[in-house]
Amino acid sequence: MKRLLFLMFGFILLFGSTAYARTYKIAMLNRAAWSPANVAESKGFWKDQGLDVKVIICANPLQLFMLFKENRIDIAFDMIGNSIGYYMNGLPVRIIAETDWSYGSDKIIVKKDIDPAVLKSKPVGVHANTPAILYFLNRYLSGTGQKISDIRVAEMEADTLASHFIAGYFSMIVCYDPEAARAEQNGKGKSVVSSASYDGIIPEGVIALEDTLTAIPKDDLVKILKGWIKAVTWSKNPSNLKEYLDIMGQQTFKDKKYSETELKDMLSGFRIHDLRMQTERNADGGGLALYLNDVKRFLEENRMLKKDFSPKAIFDNRAIMEAVKSEKE
Repeated sequence: MKRLLFLMFGFILLFGSTAYARTYKIAMLNRAAWSPANVAESKGFWKDQGLDVKVIICANPLQLFMLFKENRIDIAFDMIGNSIGYYMNGLPVRIIAETDWSYGSDKIIVKKDIDPAVLKSKPVGVHANTPAILYFLNRYLSGTGQKISDIRVAEMEADTLASHFIAGYFSMIVCYDPEAARAEQNGKGKSVVSSASYDGIIPEGVIALEDTLTAIPKDDLVKILKGWIKAVTWSKNPSNLKEYLDIMGQQTFKDKKYSETELKDMLSGFRIHDLRMQTERNADGGGLALYLNDVKRFLEENRMLKKDFSPKAIFDNRAIMEAVKSEKE
């Protein structure tokens, strides 16, 4: 008996440091902005925190949403504005942190021979019929003397959207690269504005369902975010660029081969927040809270506010603020 206890104790000493209480699953689309998650997994930044984290790359937004809705993952990367739509439709979603914003990746493409000011009542294709994209589209339309209620919105996957634009079914679409670039190049289109035209117009970040979030120990959530921050810092180091692009090519975009130039171009379409921006955007009353209030006003003005909300109702910034504070020390 004593020998058995001794062996068990030795086993714990030998393997205890690599035994994890649970595996956390984080889902994302193959967007360059979220590639530091693949870095954190590959470089062991989460293992260094004592966590086992698995990153799941989803084939399309519907797969990501279903995994999220059905509670088959712990955390999802998504456009922050999408979480407003989820909340209004009854999902108890919580925003954990803003991690980046689109900065040129999302574009509004218009046929070269079409005047964008005369699109009233015509269909406009979007890759997501959600507050995130409608808010962006409305910002552009308002500059042409139109508003979101003047058009008919049709939602479809980005690749189908680009193909329909090329075929002439749409005169205007809202799409993201590389499909937006394909639509522009092959569909006689032009990019009239992009997400780079309005700073912070499409913020992105990590979200979770309320009951899932409650089940994650706060210390673990902080460690997950610290792993992300460390991965971002590593990714922004020029000396790591070659390895970073390799990780992107092998994991973020594992289903399609891209050149280093193409990967760099996709990265340039986003602004991934460094520690300072993480702090500014996620602080109480910071940039993300202002964005949420602006989107709420937009929804109210266009009679699209299905369910009232406040930033505090859907955004819990405690873990991210603790993580950035820890990394600054």
